[in-house]
Amino acid sequence: MAISATPSGSDQSKNRSLGGILVHVLALFTSFVGPAIVYAASNHEFTRENARNAINWHIIVQVLWAVSFVLSLTMSLPSPFDTAFGLIGLPVLLAFAVLGSATFVFAIVATWKAASGSAWSYPGTINIIDRLR
Repeated sequence: MAISATPSGSDQSKNRSLGGILVHVLALFTSFVGPAIVYAASNHEFTRENARNAINWHIIVQVLWAVSFVLSLTMSLPSPFDTAFGLIGLPVLLAFAVLGSATFVFAIVATWKAASGSAWSYPGTINIIDRLR
C-alpha cells in the first residue's frame, strides 16, 4: 500500500493561514493584482499556493475580457466585417458573462476549501505562475 503525501485533517488545519483563505475574496475586488501582491509578499506555502490559484484564474478572465472588448469594438465595422466579427464576438461575450458568474462561485468554493485547509485549483485553469518560476 502506498503512503499518501496528503496531510491528515488536523495537519491541514495547522498549515492553513488567514492570507490563504482571504486571498480569494481579495481577488474578487482586485482581480489578479491583489493575489499577486500577496504571492510576492508571503513566505507561507499555503498562502502562496492559494494566491497562485487565484492569480492563474483571474489572468485568464482578464485576457478573455480584453478579447471580448476588442471584438465588441469591431462590431461597429462596415458590412460584411460586422457580421463576421459578430459571429465570433457574440459567443465570446456570452462566455465572458458565464465566466463572470463562475468567478464569483469559484471564489466562494475556493475560500471554503481554504478555510477547511486545502488549496483548491480553479477548474480549467492554466498554471501560468508555475511556468514563470
